[in-house]
Amino acid sequence: MKKNIHPFVIAVLVMIIACLVSDTHAQGRKILIVSTNIDSLQGDRNGTFLMEIAYPVAVWQSLGIEVDILTPRGGRAAVYHRGKMDSSLARIEESEYFKKKIKHSLAPGEINPAHYAGIFYPGGGGQFYDVVNNDSIATIAAAIYENGGVIGAAGHGAVSLLNIRLKDGIYLVQGKRITCFPKSISAKWLPVDWEQGLKQRGATVVLPVSPEEKENGVQLIEANERIVTGSYAENAAWVAGQMAIFIKGR
Repeated sequence: MKKNIHPFVIAVLVMIIACLVSDTHAQGRKILIVSTNIDSLQGDRNGTFLMEIAYPVAVWQSLGIEVDILTPRGGRAAVYHRGKMDSSLARIEESEYFKKKIKHSLAPGEINPAHYAGIFYPGGGGQFYDVVNNDSIATIAAAIYENGGVIGAAGHGAVSLLNIRLKDGIYLVQGKRITCFPKSISAKWLPVDWEQGLKQRGATVVLPVSPEEKENGVQLIEANERIVTGSYAENAAWVAGQMAIFIKGR
């Protein structure tokens, strides 16, 4: 579905979700965020795009929902930013809570899937090289989902849903509507054609109509069967809010 982005979408979203998610539901619920240890690609800074991890952390923290960050090797998560940084994003980046989580990410062997009500994949290029084909992380995601949890992804984060298989051997994305960038407007050096990969795994791929959608402030979001994905980095906060609604209903 498409929704126009309001300049104060983060604040409005938090207020709306706060009315829907009671403290009794939020307390004790945790969300696992999957990041990467890859901090550069082709000589440029890369990793997880700051906006796509910071705004969801802020949304969940405001609701009393704790987060952990998972990376393939643990330790510092690779997070980067490009372009002008607005004051709200800078405040999140400099908060002690956020800095601690980024510095001390967990490795797959430290994760008990039963402790999490959801798992979220923010975008960025690093995950193409150390998350997409990581069987341990895929197994964790499948376990969270099969325990009744919700899976979310923003921007390029949806590529990391490609190789998640459920206990019956079926791909997670089979029969689901998943947002995606077409190969034609994705970076040519990315090693995975995720549009084709999603189709091969039985997903219905939801593509931007044109590159201008982003500039025109359009959100392209799909939510079905406890899977929430958004095409753009700017959709990350909305995806986080939708995940919180799912968690409230558990």
